[in-house]
Amino acid sequence: MISLDYTIDIKEAKERLAKAGYPNIGLQGNLDPEILRDGPPEKILAETKRILSEAGNTGHVMNLGHGIEATTPEPNAALFVNAVHDYEHA
Repeated sequence: MISLDYTIDIKEAKERLAKAGYPNIGLQGNLDPEILRDGPPEKILAETKRILSEAGNTGHVMNLGHGIEATTPEPNAALFVNAVHDYEHA
């Protein structure tokens, strides 16, 4: 498992790992904690769905690209968690 910072595009990371001969390494991350802290809700949802879509339906643990900030509003954190739980891969 490789943890990705929010500055690294998850799709690009998957492509680079596959090219390097590691197509089956799991990835973790990579929502920007600032988006989670500051919102708005529409942006949190959009970025969460984008990452989940680009990561695919296997080998990915959805998480922040760097730990949650103490100033993150609880409703934003709940929105993120619920969006991940509710997401269905096409």
